[in-house]
Amino acid sequence: MVNLKVTAIKPPKMPTGEAYAQAMQVAVQKAAGLVLRDLESTVRTWTTKPAFDVTITEQRGDYSVIAGTDNKIYGYVNDGTKPHDIKPKRSKYLRYSSGFKAKTRIGIIGSVEGGSFGNDIFSKGVHHPGFIGRGFTKKIAQRRQVTVRQEVDAAIAKINAQKAK
Repeated sequence: MVNLKVTAIKPPKMPTGEAYAQAMQVAVQKAAGLVLRDLESTVRTWTTKPAFDVTITEQRGDYSVIAGTDNKIYGYVNDGTKPHDIKPKRSKYLRYSSGFKAKTRIGIIGSVEGGSFGNDIFSKGVHHPGFIGRGFTKKIAQRRQVTVRQEVDAAIAKINAQKAK
């Protein structure tokens, strides 16, 4: 399973009260929505799109967003693969196209048009050289950790400004 985790870190001197707790919830929910949007953008051009699960957890006022998928293909793209042999399973020959353009890029949250093209090639097997994983989940977690921090700080500042009036 491919997972990522974003944690809403409470400021050291977190004010107490229902308004602050609600502000934390809103900030984390917004971040969860953005995490889902980022994950979905990584497969925007895929023919078969994996389902993503996004969960918000809370324990004693500490919130976390946990997101991921159990889709094997997404795991291969996100984490990469080692060199491996590919053999035909239901016939004597593999059939694949002579050209290929990747739909994703390393460290880029998104997906572009691409895929197979060219003449068909038939082979009794091939050695795939493997490839470097795209690192989507790591990049999304880094990006949205900053978002959560900004949202929590903004929400607390807004409440403090309202109370100061």
